[in-house]
Amino acid sequence: MIKKYQRFFTRPVLTLGGVLFGAVLVAGAMFFSGQEDDVFFLPENGFALQAVKPHDFAQGVEVPVPGDMQMASLGSGLSWMRDFWNEGSLSGSEELPRYDDSLEAFLSSREGMCIPDYSEAVPWEKNSRYMVEDSGCGTQVFRTVIRSGDSAGALLLTWLDNNETDQAVKAASAVFPLNRLMVGHLFSVECDADGESMNRLTYDIDEESRLVVERGEDGFSARVDVFEFDTKLVKVSGTISSSLFEAMADAGESANLAVRLAEVFSHQINFVNEVQEGDTFEMVVEKKYLGDDFRRYGDIVAARFVNAGKTFEAFRFLDEKGGAHYFAADGSSLETEFLKAPLNFTRVSSGYTMHRKHPIFGKVRPHQGVDYAAPRGTPVKALGAGKVTFKGWKGGYGNTLIIRHSGGIETQYAHLSRFASSLKVGQRVEQGEVVAFVGATGTATGPHLDFRVMKNGKFVNPSTLSGARSAPVDKKDRERFKSSVAEARLLLDSETAVAEK
Repeated sequence: MIKKYQRFFTRPVLTLGGVLFGAVLVAGAMFFSGQEDDVFFLPENGFALQAVKPHDFAQGVEVPVPGDMQMASLGSGLSWMRDFWNEGSLSGSEELPRYDDSLEAFLSSREGMCIPDYSEAVPWEKNSRYMVEDSGCGTQVFRTVIRSGDSAGALLLTWLDNNETDQAVKAASAVFPLNRLMVGHLFSVECDADGESMNRLTYDIDEESRLVVERGEDGFSARVDVFEFDTKLVKVSGTISSSLFEAMADAGESANLAVRLAEVFSHQINFVNEVQEGDTFEMVVEKKYLGDDFRRYGDIVAARFVNAGKTFEAFRFLDEKGGAHYFAADGSSLETEFLKAPLNFTRVSSGYTMHRKHPIFGKVRPHQGVDYAAPRGTPVKALGAGKVTFKGWKGGYGNTLIIRHSGGIETQYAHLSRFASSLKVGQRVEQGEVVAFVGATGTATGPHLDFRVMKNGKFVNPSTLSGARSAPVDKKDRERFKSSVAEARLLLDSETAVAEK
């Protein structure tokens, strides 16, 4: 549920703006009133403000301790204020109190704080796989990404001897084993200024947590830090000219978001063959930031898709048990017993027909299924919840998977390259679960999925498959749902992405 709306501004800029504006108000009031009173009033709102003279900062005025980024902004802001004051722009007089001494005291309090100089990182001359930069604390930080074949021990031996490497790895194992390094994840080492002795290593475990191993007086210690994201609600929209992927890229977003949007409407729209030029989409999606860096997408809060002139809407809603589902604005569920297709994006190379000329044998014979042409390895999803009844080789079908659903329905997935790991006959699978991957096994001219549906032992056209719709929003949750939809619509119908959660 969207809790509040506000325009996006960078926090350091807000902090600096507040400092400058407050200083001008106080100084202006003092100058025009010509009084030395401790309190003055703003006539428009009647708020009483304590008149704090510049030199009062040296008297121990309590102010919040700013963060590193705020400190950098405050430093430049105070420098500007000092120059402005010194030039007499506020008073034109050298008789008024000056805050030079206070400024020096304030800046001296920054000693011991790490304030990076934000210089660009450069390749390390000893090993170009690392980028090195100044931390702002007299140390150097070396960053790289994990490559295939990397081990923590081999990486750490660049800075530690065998004994210390063993100690660091053992310390880490208490919270996160370093033998689980993943290719592409960020690995950083902080060293002394000479770049020889390691003080700290960090490893990004996933998008939400980071392993930290630090050197102390008693050896190495380890912990896992959980990131505190800033979540922004952003509106994304586009018009399809060739594909949803391309339209999403034109909107400045990644292919992952296109897949996520297709999943929201996977029960209403077949994104394999029903999406066409001129279709449009709009959505409000959570974007997770660490500082100014975008890290990942969160939930799609609301979405609208216009397909062939027909509008579909989806609103995410959490029930009292914390379960999240998508509903139409009237509270009806968007989820049905079966998905529209077992793959997100591909093309139909051969449809359901009783008269198809076989591409290999050259004879006209029925093709009682749908062929989806897709790259080898494309994930195949279970069309609905059910039980695996067959998994293995099935003649010309090659690697084949059969899932039995309720109501006498069976779905068959053929020519697979492989099955999902740990998948077994008799196992229950959930709707949308990845169960296999596209291949070209058996009698096939190229990688594709041969998808078939049987009802009561006979093949039927997959496009005619329909299933029961899931339950609507519970009556006791209707008012809360209506409020949630109303708030989501404010963003969905707006022209700009303008909210912070």
